[in-house]
Amino acid sequence: MKENIIQLKKILGDKAILNEPLAKHTFLKIGGPADIFFEAKNREEFKKAIAEARNLKIPVTILGDGSNVLISDKGIRGLVLIDCSNEIEILNTGENKTKIDAVRPEYRWESDSEVGTFKYEFKDLDYDEIGKSRVRVRMDIGVNLPRAIDFLLDKGITGLQWYAGIPGTIGGAVFNNIHGGTHFISEVIEKVKVIDLDGREVELPIEALGADYDKSRFQESQEIIIDATFLLYKGDIKKAKYVRYEWAKRKSLQPRNAPGCAFHNLTQDQKEKLGIPTTSTGFIIEHMLKMTGFKIGDAAISKDHHNFIVNEGGATAKDYLAVMKEIYNRADKELGIKLVPEVFLLGFNENEIKEFRHPTLIELRKQRTKEIRTMYKDSKKLFSTPKS
Repeated sequence: MKENIIQLKKILGDKAILNEPLAKHTFLKIGGPADIFFEAKNREEFKKAIAEARNLKIPVTILGDGSNVLISDKGIRGLVLIDCSNEIEILNTGENKTKIDAVRPEYRWESDSEVGTFKYEFKDLDYDEIGKSRVRVRMDIGVNLPRAIDFLLDKGITGLQWYAGIPGTIGGAVFNNIHGGTHFISEVIEKVKVIDLDGREVELPIEALGADYDKSRFQESQEIIIDATFLLYKGDIKKAKYVRYEWAKRKSLQPRNAPGCAFHNLTQDQKEKLGIPTTSTGFIIEHMLKMTGFKIGDAAISKDHHNFIVNEGGATAKDYLAVMKEIYNRADKELGIKLVPEVFLLGFNENEIKEFRHPTLIELRKQRTKEIRTMYKDSKKLFSTPKS
């Protein structure tokens, strides 16, 4: 592949960097080099880089702002690509009454004030915007999420205030179907434009996205998101701005030298099985596994939020992963609970992350990929080629 990497470098020009350290592109400041790294300044550069890499059989990894990833100390093979396109386009003025009938994923955050998790509670800020006029807004995947929230609120458009304080890009938010309190971003997505497995641009309606708790089809399908169209609201701006401020303030209490929560919160079934008052994974790490203060190297379980693993200065990916594995193995052995990583593990081989690669999940992913490929060939209902 080395010769092909050199060829891609010639095609993309001086802005393409060989052996770029990825640590400086992540919140954790951890990660080895990319074979080749490229920041696309606009959509055309982004599409060209993908097409050229695929033609040369070079794997492509899309990196947003690095807020929810752990990158191997060995780095990532192939092209690591960042899309810096940042267009926000308001497509109507709020008269659209269209309703999105998407399945709402299971809500998994239940704090318990008696054990100190109340400071991360958001339910008191929750309210319903159903019935408000809808506003159709298209955004590039490179748009910064905090910027989008403030920009749209200043335009009188609500619906994203629940995600204040969450770092990242629009592409990452869609890819991970992020949640803010009881809300998931899939609730306000109308459609997503992607580059499919054959290099075509297609639009997928919300019903086709496989939206679930911190999950979408894109985590398995190898499709590359270009932009997303949202149906937001002409809502109560004063109320939304208060929520945006208060939400961000509470989020700021969480550790910042970490990529977010290490593991998904528990399901209701797991909560009931353990007989605990909350679905918080941080609760079981602190109160059941008794891992307060646990660390390996400079990777440490945060004492402020036990589902965060922080880099205390010199942590390696090996250190961080070892802490994750210790939590996972203790939860499995002592509690009979298999935790699911929330942070994305990039550049690791199968053996390095085998604890998190349950055979049943691997088979499900393979089956889903097969179904997606079949749908491309046979279905005309869920996939449509946009008009130029």
